[in-house]
Amino acid sequence: MARLAIQCACGQITGEIIDAQQSQRCVCFCQDCQAYAQILGYHTELHPGGGTEILQITPAQLRIYRGRDQLTCAKLSEQGIYRWYANCCQTPIANTINANIPFVGMHSACYRIDGENEEEIGPVRWYVQGQDARSTPVNHSVHPRFPIRLMVKTALKALWARLLGKHRPNVFFDRQGRPRGIVHHVDPPGSGSNDHQPQS
Repeated sequence: MARLAIQCACGQITGEIIDAQQSQRCVCFCQDCQAYAQILGYHTELHPGGGTEILQITPAQLRIYRGRDQLTCAKLSEQGIYRWYANCCQTPIANTINANIPFVGMHSACYRIDGENEEEIGPVRWYVQGQDARSTPVNHSVHPRFPIRLMVKTALKALWARLLGKHRPNVFFDRQGRPRGIVHHVDPPGSGSNDHQPQS
C-alpha cells in the first residue's frame, strides 16, 4: 500500500494519501487552473505551457494530521469547483466538486512523487485541455479538451467509490455537505473585475 506524504510550503498543514497506487495522475492546461495558480502566486511552478499536475483520489484516501484549520477555499465562479489552499502560505492543496461526488484532485504543490513512490503510483497518464496551453506542450499526447474516455473512466470510478462509501471521511465537507471553513469567491485575473488574492 503506497503512502504519499503531503505538506503545504510552510509546514503547518501535514498529512498523507493512503492507497496512492489507486490514484490517477493528469496534467491540466485549462484557463481556470492557470488563473488559480496566478492568484495564489504559484504560476511559476506550473509545467511548461501552464499545466497543473493533479493526482485524482477519493476523499477516503486523504488524511490531514495537522493544520486542518488552515484549509480554506476559493471559487472562480458560482458554479465552479471548490479550490482548496493553505491559508497560512497560499499553497494550493486540492480541487473538489461537492460532498456527494467522491473526487479529490490533489495539487502537486503539496506532494512529491519520486523514487519508490513513482514506481508504485506510476507516471502522468493524461494531459488535457491543451487548447488553453500558453505554449505548445512538449508532450505530443496532449488532448485539446477533456477526452471522453477519461470522463467516462473518472465517472465510473467515482460511482464505484460512492457505492463503497469512499466519499467519507471527508476533510473538506461536513456530513450535511457544507464546505468546512470559509469559501471565497474570487475574480480570475483579467476578468475585468478587481483582481485579488483570496484572504481569510
